[in-house]
Amino acid sequence: MRGMKKVILGIFFVLIVSLLAACTESNENAADEEQEERVVAVEAKEAVEKDLVIEKSIYGRTAPNHAAPVMAQAPGEVKEVRVENGEKVKDDNIIIKISTAAGNQNVRSTTDGEVINLLVNKGDMVDPEEPVAMVADLDTVKIEFSVTEQLLSFISEEDKVDVFVEGEEYEAKVTNVGTLPNETGLYSVIATVDNEEREILPGVVADIRIPEKKMESAILVPTSAVVSEENKSFIFIVKDNVATKQEIKVLETESDVTAIEGKVKAGELVVTTGQLTLTDGAEVNVTGGE
Repeated sequence: MRGMKKVILGIFFVLIVSLLAACTESNENAADEEQEERVVAVEAKEAVEKDLVIEKSIYGRTAPNHAAPVMAQAPGEVKEVRVENGEKVKDDNIIIKISTAAGNQNVRSTTDGEVINLLVNKGDMVDPEEPVAMVADLDTVKIEFSVTEQLLSFISEEDKVDVFVEGEEYEAKVTNVGTLPNETGLYSVIATVDNEEREILPGVVADIRIPEKKMESAILVPTSAVVSEENKSFIFIVKDNVATKQEIKVLETESDVTAIEGKVKAGELVVTTGQLTLTDGAEVNVTGGE
């Protein structure tokens, strides 16, 4: 009887030990999994040292660099139309032929260019006070816009400015800067863009970028890397797969780039995605963005 009790106790002891071992192993596995889960996947980019130009967007409109109306000398009926819209013509080319009280008359272009607004058809009556067409120089397009007195100090003739028209970027040259304000208190400015490929149409909106301020040799990071907490700004610097939280001072922001001041060097990796879940000293896995 006593022998049987010993056997039962022995089996019970073995079960208890096995259960404890299993629990310990399970806890160790859970700890390992938890440790793995603490590794945060992030994207990062290098901080750089370069000049930062702060630009101001001003909206204007495109127009032919030069346009001249085609006028009849006398009233009459259109007998023949010699051109079509979009057709290139030379100075003195015949645009239309009309029949007048004094006989037939040729109505000619007074400049080289492209017909952009043909207003008559065969059989129409023409009035010498109204143009029958417009001939324009579209090899160069001018962009007309207005600026405040404050911005005027940043613009000079011959300056090059970036211009965006229908999503495409072009370089324009400032050709005229107004010296007197108009009735709204703004100053008129004209810039020109080469348009030999006819990519820019007249009459469309243009976004002109005026350099308003320049910071030389600034430390720049992606704006997405900056985190704001309690009126303070931080970034996370990655070194040896560890993210260190670093307080910074934001100097200037220009769209997706921010100039900062702090213990950050050019070439250091800063977290741009995933930083909102990070804590100081967290282990990270950089998955992209470099």
